[in-house]
Amino acid sequence: MSNFMDINSQISLNNLEIKPSDLELLGDYFSIIHHTPGRIRLRASLKLKNLAQQSKIEAKELIDKLNQIPLIKEIKFNKLIGSLTLHYDKDMLEPSLWEDAINGRNLDKIAMIINKNLKDIK
Repeated sequence: MSNFMDINSQISLNNLEIKPSDLELLGDYFSIIHHTPGRIRLRASLKLKNLAQQSKIEAKELIDKLNQIPLIKEIKFNKLIGSLTLHYDKDMLEPSLWEDAINGRNLDKIAMIINKNLKDIK
């Protein structure tokens, strides 16, 4: 199994493209704890926690990469309780689409919006 850090170091905004299938993973690994426009708090599943331990995923590296995505303003990870809080630009991606992403709906539309925003900053 390749180390996540090797894969993570190859990702940059220049070659990052989100596919709807990438977004399907959100529903596999997270559930919504609380959501208000501009802020969503997610609970990491045991499946993600086990994967992180097996592949030695570095949470800080992943968070640093996610922070590069323009619609995300801030990410806070609480390792102790396994929650992730995202502060996001509600004008770039409407709040209902965050819930859709976690629930596996409108993934084509969400991927298109994210990719358009990535292209706008390149």
